[in-house]
Amino acid sequence: MSDSTLEYSDPPPGEAGAAGKVKASAGAWFSLIAVALGIMVVQIDGTVVAAANPKIASDLNATPGQIQWVTTGYLLALSGLLIPAGTVADKIGRKKAFLIGVGGFSLASLLCGMSGSIEMLIGARVLQAVFASLLGPSGLAVLKASFPPAKLPAALGIFGAVTAVAMAGGPMLGGVLVEYANWSWVFYINLPFGIIGVLVGLIVIKESAQRGSEPLDIPGAIALTAAMVSAVWGITGAQDDGWASGKTLGFIGLGAVLLAVFVLIEARTEHPMVALSLFKDRSVSVGLLLMVVTMLAFFAIVFYLMFYLQGVQGKSAIMAAVSLLPLTAVFTVASPLAGWATGKLGVKGTLLLGAVLLFGALVYLRQIEVDTSGWALAPPLVLSGFGAGFLLVAGIQAIVGNAPVEKAGVASGMQQSMQQLGGTLGIAIFGSLLASSVSSRFPDALRDEFAGKGGSAVDVMADNNGVHESVALGFPPSARDAVKEQLVQGGGMRADDLNSFVDTLTRVAHQTFVDGMHLVFTISAGLTVVVGLLSLLVRNVKPQQEESAAAPEIGIHV
Repeated sequence: MSDSTLEYSDPPPGEAGAAGKVKASAGAWFSLIAVALGIMVVQIDGTVVAAANPKIASDLNATPGQIQWVTTGYLLALSGLLIPAGTVADKIGRKKAFLIGVGGFSLASLLCGMSGSIEMLIGARVLQAVFASLLGPSGLAVLKASFPPAKLPAALGIFGAVTAVAMAGGPMLGGVLVEYANWSWVFYINLPFGIIGVLVGLIVIKESAQRGSEPLDIPGAIALTAAMVSAVWGITGAQDDGWASGKTLGFIGLGAVLLAVFVLIEARTEHPMVALSLFKDRSVSVGLLLMVVTMLAFFAIVFYLMFYLQGVQGKSAIMAAVSLLPLTAVFTVASPLAGWATGKLGVKGTLLLGAVLLFGALVYLRQIEVDTSGWALAPPLVLSGFGAGFLLVAGIQAIVGNAPVEKAGVASGMQQSMQQLGGTLGIAIFGSLLASSVSSRFPDALRDEFAGKGGSAVDVMADNNGVHESVALGFPPSARDAVKEQLVQGGGMRADDLNSFVDTLTRVAHQTFVDGMHLVFTISAGLTVVVGLLSLLVRNVKPQQEESAAAPEIGIHV
């Protein structure tokens, strides 16, 4: 992603004192409104979908692997396209790229809401990601071109606050829409924001393009995207084929080979999508790895707690969103606090603090049981919000702050891409682990619970792949009803025995899911230890680089 050229120059040394008196035009502030509205569409979408996933899985009869791809497909496409999208924006014009991104994302949202099958929804989500990839780099470039340097931090602060509010309010909005309308409305809600964003943007945003911008590295973009798709496809398929199967190992191996091909392409092309020279700086390399591992661990909390709350505990979508408020609300204030912390503790100290907080949260979450109350969930969720916020902001400082000034834009694009990749891998890896845990534990646990009683129905349910899939999704009330209906159709069981059987099966299913979730949180806690150790390798941002590092800090997406 090419770095955007500012339209304003810094004041001469003799006039530095007047910098604070520089005023941004009214058009610049209206441009901020347009960009904020456009980005808000993406931010809201990312969090409302999490609240709707359990209902989507139920209505569209999705397997655990399929419902994971509703999020994984989106994140995978977005992470692969973020970097080349910056070059596209530079070539066709930042205003045009931004408007195409907002309009296209809104129309793709309409397709998502109209989806009658899980396959159509996954495809529409990938289309959403294609347009979303244009919004981040073009929106930031529009702001940099619209505001003088002295006013840019204030504009970015307002922009960050708007996106934070959108992220925090997303789960609650999603819960309300699912509860009182249906899951399609979590996508339809994007349309009014998108229409307003396009109309305002058409009127107030001034076009800017980078003359002589570098050509798009199409071979590199194809190789990187194919590598990630292949690896994630193999990981996701492991829950059906097994981790040691030739299919799983083959796709993961192909991903590794394609990644090596990507590195060769970038080393030989005149205008690479990713400047490999950036990896010579240890802090940049470690910072990018920190982004992946942090988001991998963080998504384990966000994604699976929704299935726990709506499936195991049977909460409505809106009440599940309320239960997650301690996490989403704290996350909105963690970023400015992290900025303060890096000033006091340095980047390394803030990273270590974030790792400790997130580790503590995950250890705490390992203690939750089937009937854990919302009040008991609040402390680890608060710790998670602070821990992830500190890690992400300090990680951005480590990457962009240690990158050469002329490559700050590319470094920012790589940072955002690694965030999306981390979330993608988190859902794919942990989804496969949870499904494998259910398949290995549930049959024996059910048979042990009945201790030879229950007849053939026990064996039928213990070995039923459909039941296993429902357990991996938290075994919601709809799954209980489906099992009961299946047993009724099979006949041969009295009403009292039927209810007792289903109650016992449900109890075992919920405990199996919680045990699998404990495994996920245990591994995530181990990853935060790795994050802490990696943090020791990061240098603090050099003072002369801090100003150039400040602008891209808003690239935090959940």
